[in-house]
Amino acid sequence: MTVDTEMLIHHIAIPFRMRTKTQEFIIESEADWIDCTTRFSDNLRSMGVNHYIRLVTDAEFLSENYIQGRHVTHTMRNAQALVPAYENLTTLTRKDGVWQISEMTSSIENSRWPIGMTKVTDNGSLPHIDTDQLSDARRASVSPLVIYQDYINDLSRINLADDFEAWCARCEFPHSVHIDQVDEIIESPSQLHPFFDMLRREIETHKIDRMVRTAEHAEFLSGTQICGYHQTNLYSGSEVKLGPVASRYILKRTGTEWRMTSVTNSLSNAEFPYARPEPSELLVSLRDIQERTTRQ
Repeated sequence: MTVDTEMLIHHIAIPFRMRTKTQEFIIESEADWIDCTTRFSDNLRSMGVNHYIRLVTDAEFLSENYIQGRHVTHTMRNAQALVPAYENLTTLTRKDGVWQISEMTSSIENSRWPIGMTKVTDNGSLPHIDTDQLSDARRASVSPLVIYQDYINDLSRINLADDFEAWCARCEFPHSVHIDQVDEIIESPSQLHPFFDMLRREIETHKIDRMVRTAEHAEFLSGTQICGYHQTNLYSGSEVKLGPVASRYILKRTGTEWRMTSVTNSLSNAEFPYARPEPSELLVSLRDIQERTTRQ
């Protein structure tokens, strides 16, 4: 209600996943988060809200660093409801002793970010959530950064071994590929082969003997999804032949395997696949990708 910017940032995990009944958002910047909370608070005050109450109905530890709980939000002026009460499912993540919100599923119906005025047109119950408690990786207290680094290490090994079949086994089909100005949906391995062949040519041409992908940050978007960020360098001896290229992968857990569902690279190529990667300084955000693919 007071828009305490410092505390709002202190208690949000970035990236943060927000799901409504009609849309899903992944917020990757503190500025984007503050923009939404400021607009939301302004709307509450313009409505005359003086009691904004979240009542917890249940909560459980998934493991020592993760709590998942449900609460009902009441938006009132004095004792009168201005918005129908609505339910939320929220995950908190503990980092350095601080609990941060990392994921929320809400029964509101807003389909655009930032969310200004909440839209609730039915009884405010949550959308169906297909959850398999046994597959929730957060219950094992494994660091998402460790999972992510292991995954990208495996990709580097596969590239140097020129094992296309193994690469495809690490991908979901379909999955999405994004660079500075291009968005592609990869429906089958045949669409992916030109990209893999390009990497092989780069490795052969420049006598690459090391491909180093270094994870910088990773978070659980859900119990079966990880969003991670890394830098890639290709070496011949001690010399960098290509890189650094910034990347973001979204991984999905199926059974015991993690597979890529979305990849974004900081490349300025005008098409995908491309003859040779052209590194840029831009790693387009997931929100920008969502906006431009929705427009299409």
